[in-house]
Amino acid sequence: MMFLSSMWTMKSILSVALFLQLTGGVKGSSNNNDYDTSVFGMSMQRDWMYESTYINLKYEGCVWGYVNDRENMGCMADESGDGVTYWYMMANCRRAQVAYSLHAANNQKCQSKSWKESFVTKGGVAEFTYSVGTYGYNPPITSDDSSSLPMCESDGNGFYLSTGCSSSGTFTIDRFTDQYCTEYYDTYDKLSNFNYKMKSLSCYNVYNSKTEEDASYSLASYILAESGSCSENESDLCSTTSFVKNSGSSSSYGQRTTTKMTSGAGLSFTNRLKYGLGTTMLIGTVIMFFGILFTNRKKRRAMMHRKFRNSSKKRSSSSKSSKKRSSSRSKSKSTSGIFV
Repeated sequence: MMFLSSMWTMKSILSVALFLQLTGGVKGSSNNNDYDTSVFGMSMQRDWMYESTYINLKYEGCVWGYVNDRENMGCMADESGDGVTYWYMMANCRRAQVAYSLHAANNQKCQSKSWKESFVTKGGVAEFTYSVGTYGYNPPITSDDSSSLPMCESDGNGFYLSTGCSSSGTFTIDRFTDQYCTEYYDTYDKLSNFNYKMKSLSCYNVYNSKTEEDASYSLASYILAESGSCSENESDLCSTTSFVKNSGSSSSYGQRTTTKMTSGAGLSFTNRLKYGLGTTMLIGTVIMFFGILFTNRKKRRAMMHRKFRNSSKKRSSSSKSSKKRSSSRSKSKSTSGIFV
């Protein structure tokens, strides 16, 4: 009876938890204040793009990053038949990319407190300079500066030239021995003039609310569309945001972090209640398990005692019957002797 009541209690708890889950989902879809946007990643953590007066870009350096258009980057096709390299080189193609940070504040300064996030391009340095030169105001660098940069092209002497990154984070032109530019040979050009112009993007304004109505049509939005978030795990030139750190990154490098969003700062009352009910269910399951275990032990012991008592009675009755039989046999023998 006790276990039936426990099972009924567990079913009631499960029903309440399911109800809270359903109502929590409905509530989240109808009320933005209770909707946890952190599950959608970094794109939902960028309210600062639409709340700041200025957004400034700070160039960090050159990093090796994955591309979003392998065909125009001289990468291997999905089904290469030459058999000269490994399968993962077909799916994962990396080229020299631009690492940069965005600062959002009410002034045109790039300070540690105004830092929001680090990014890395996916379309290469040529795509980045095109966006800056086309949508920027008085840009220090344009697509003309990167038009001559090779992207895995033959030099006519048995080598292939492509834009690369030095160990110090500057852009270079490197020589490779294979047509997909995976086997590095040496550095052909250090690109001193080009790197000097890139460094002029030390704090370049990419959005100004006083002259632009919407940040969605600013330079910041155009370059973000071709970029991805960059953390210190990918390059020392990048910094990890607090959102990424709180999502599982254990690295402690870098001192710049973003302000934690309120929606991901703590658990709501519904979530706390659900976790509490789940813990109660777990404890109840453990109690039920040990209760059943010890109850079965008591039953087994009672059965053993009952069996032992029965066997004792049988032995005593059998001994009494054997004594009676022996006494009767002795009497019969004695009487038969007298008549003889």
